[in-house]
Amino acid sequence: MIKFNSLVTLHYSISSVNNIIFESTFSSKPIVIRIGDGTLPRNLEMTLYGLTIGTDQTVVIEPKDAFGMRDENKNKTLHISMFPKKEMVMVGNVIEIDIREKDGKTGIAFAIIKRVDGENVSLDLNHPLAGHKIIFKVKVVNIDE
Repeated sequence: MIKFNSLVTLHYSISSVNNIIFESTFSSKPIVIRIGDGTLPRNLEMTLYGLTIGTDQTVVIEPKDAFGMRDENKNKTLHISMFPKKEMVMVGNVIEIDIREKDGKTGIAFAIIKRVDGENVSLDLNHPLAGHKIIFKVKVVNIDE
């Protein structure tokens, strides 16, 4: 049975309620995660507690409990000189950017280029599923306790 600190091998998919699949491992190798290590958003992880090997589960999760609500403060405008590969600066492209958190930690975030206006590039750093209800499907393959 899945509990805190279990090492779990599973297949999963995350899709919108209109069945647009955002991520899925069902047609490839399953993933291995440690429950409680932050690999999955906490509220997605909570749906796994108590499941056993072989269990299939489908859960509909509200936006605030999945990837959060959209935050307009995560819309940023940067000068085009900040982008080392100018050919990547196209509306709709998803790019990887280095970020610094409020606590000083650095990391990587994904941003969608929303607009290019001359030398200004408008980015949306919200998760693509922020503000959306999602369907989280899992099939538990193995559990190491």
